Amino acid sequence: MAPAAIKITYDLKPPQGVKHGDKPTQKAQEFPVNASGDSNNTAFYTALRASLDKARNEVGNEITAWRDIIGKAELNKEPKKGASEEDEEDDEELQA
Repeated sequence: MAPAAIKITYDLKPPQGVKHGDKPTQKAQEFPVNASGDSNNTAFYTALRASLDKARNEVGNEITAWRDIIGKAELNKEPKKGASEEDEEDDEELQA
């Protein structure tokens, strides 16, 4: 039987014009489950939990960094006019 592992792959599609430096938009990672050679279920599930924690933390940190990059780019966008602002401009033109 092949050794157990957790495999995570992502392929992000950031908006055009977002500067992300050297951060890769595609990544595949593998986190081995280092259980002892015996058939002890407790040892396997303990190792599985450790691998899941490592995968969650590592991938979570990477995705959080991307969220921050995209969030900053979104803040710098020009806000769109709301319907109420457009109506006010139309009313001003009619009154003039």
